[in-house]
Amino acid sequence: MGTFNAGVQYNDFKGTVAADISDNVALTDYLVTLGKAEQDEYVVGLRIASGENRGTPVTDVSLVAYLLRSAELASAPAAVRAVEIRITPGEALAFFKRFDLVATRRGVDFSNTHVDGPHYD
Repeated sequence: MGTFNAGVQYNDFKGTVAADISDNVALTDYLVTLGKAEQDEYVVGLRIASGENRGTPVTDVSLVAYLLRSAELASAPAAVRAVEIRITPGEALAFFKRFDLVATRRGVDFSNTHVDGPHYD
């Protein structure tokens, strides 16, 4: 697992994620109010993770935000600053207008699979 790639101990499921930034709630602004970010910083990446779970409801997750100063915005930054907060899963999703995560079981090939039931294209 690398800093900018998702991974867990066994990686039974792997996938992709896509998200649209919320029009109403900005993660950077929230981090500024907590004293975790400066006014001239931008969130250029993030990680939402849940640790070891024994089958109980998840009440909080780790959100790590990767920050870059506006003067340093570049398509390939040499370094970013990371900060971590603990929030509920609902609070984490509030920072997105739309959020889509797809994960498939390791070793199962879905390239020619028809989906019978709800799905998105």
